[in-house]
Amino acid sequence: MGDTNMPAPKPLDPHQSRAAELGAAIRKYRTAKRWTQAELGKAVALSNTAISKFESAVNIPCRDTARRIDDALGANGHVRRLRDHLDDNPDAKWVQKFLHEHLNAAETRQISGFTPLLLETEEHTRLALQAGLPLYGGNLDDKVIYRAKLRQALLRPNPPMFRVVLEEAALHIATGSKRVMRDQLLHLIERSREPNVDLRVLPFEGHGVFNEVGDVTIWDRPNRPPVAFRPSGRSGKFITKREAVADLVGLYDHLYRIALDQEASRTLIQKAAEELYPCARPESTCP
Repeated sequence: MGDTNMPAPKPLDPHQSRAAELGAAIRKYRTAKRWTQAELGKAVALSNTAISKFESAVNIPCRDTARRIDDALGANGHVRRLRDHLDDNPDAKWVQKFLHEHLNAAETRQISGFTPLLLETEEHTRLALQAGLPLYGGNLDDKVIYRAKLRQALLRPNPPMFRVVLEEAALHIATGSKRVMRDQLLHLIERSREPNVDLRVLPFEGHGVFNEVGDVTIWDRPNRPPVAFRPSGRSGKFITKREAVADLVGLYDHLYRIALDQEASRTLIQKAAEELYPCARPESTCP
């Protein structure tokens, strides 16, 4: 029998696990090519020590270095893709594409189980990103800047229409203090009154079968077919096949029809703000 006094093993760090997967892939392709670490280093203008640290996941190559390693080893994009999915930092190609679609859409439709990124407060954004760093990695300041650019999609001249079906569960997902959450919910109410924002809440009551259907974003693009996105694990999947996009549009349309109307949605959000995140200041100073 094992020693019952031994400390429990530390939980696996997901980010470190993915870094190890990347390092193992570099080692696999290098040894398949019968190269030493020094030979690979020479091919990509790095030292053998740098290659060793990549393979042991002590260090992580930047994306440009990962691309050069991929090309040198003939990995057909495998090393590059592993690096691209290692974090959701703004220099990841899929993250750049996500921003591009938002900034160029004529209309955006969304089903969301969390606070819509386009309608976040700056404080909520930073705290949510900070909480996710141990899992997703990346640079906090870079991500905060990226999210600010994302929010600009609705603040530019002639902004697109943004329609979102928000699951009621999102109102219960606390990020930061009660004050932060109260400010965020009141911000949702305020933004929902803008002419290009149509926010409708899908309540728990009566719609249980449709709650937690997963997050979906659909972009209607000028003179081009719509494209959709579903987050998945480390990154997400862009969906371009007409039939698959049409299915998601049908799902969105159905949830939109059965969700609360705009005024009832604002009433529910206000109720959640008051009951879940009551103001600790004197009532006369509460927003």
